[in-house]
Amino acid sequence: MTDLPYLCLPLISLLAFYLKGVTGTGTSTVVVALSSFLIGPKEAVVLASFMNMFGGISMLRVDPVPLKARYWLPIAGGMVVGSVLGAALLKVMPGAPFQVLLGAVFFATSGWFFFKIPQSTGVSVSPARANVLDVAVGLFAGFCGGFVGVNAPPLVTYAGKRLNKQLLRRLLVLIFIPAAIAQTGTFAVNGLLGGKTFIYGLIMLPGMALGIWIGNKSFHKISEVQFRRILAVFLLVVSVCLIWQGIAKRLS
Repeated sequence: MTDLPYLCLPLISLLAFYLKGVTGTGTSTVVVALSSFLIGPKEAVVLASFMNMFGGISMLRVDPVPLKARYWLPIAGGMVVGSVLGAALLKVMPGAPFQVLLGAVFFATSGWFFFKIPQSTGVSVSPARANVLDVAVGLFAGFCGGFVGVNAPPLVTYAGKRLNKQLLRRLLVLIFIPAAIAQTGTFAVNGLLGGKTFIYGLIMLPGMALGIWIGNKSFHKISEVQFRRILAVFLLVVSVCLIWQGIAKRLS
């Protein structure tokens, strides 16, 4: 059982970053959902943040469509502030209640993936600048990412109405990098990023690189609707297991 994370985490990384290559998002959702059963829910959130730093950087040169800095930088700033706040709250949240909360988040995310298939039918040219609502959504998404490791739904739901698929993926890549750095730095300062989690992250890097490469090749070929619905069913099962385990811990 001790060796199980070392065997399974590279495969989890491959699946998670394949999803990132296809849709530009979903990495944290898969990493947290699957690795929660191997290393614990809080540790899984920290690990997902650590991996997102490398995943985001590795995708910078993938499909580099132009996006104006006055648009994405303020959103990234909101993401950073929210990420620090969420990561700080994770430190003080008790383990069993957090597991139940995480299960509830995955239950809601499952419904979002299944029913709310985002249609990125917006403009194909970058907006000139971000508005207050853009930054507010980034702040909320960053908080969710730092606290429960799931930050995509609010961003994709909101920005997908304004940007086409390529611009949306580019926005997510650009703003997730500073958010992941802020989260990981906060986790390191508050003692949640231990040596074992660091090692887990390192062994996941090859799967990350391969997943992004394969996912990018499938970007224009795969049926995103079917892919997201399969993921929704998977998250539903994960959410039930997490809630059940969390309640059992509280009652024991």
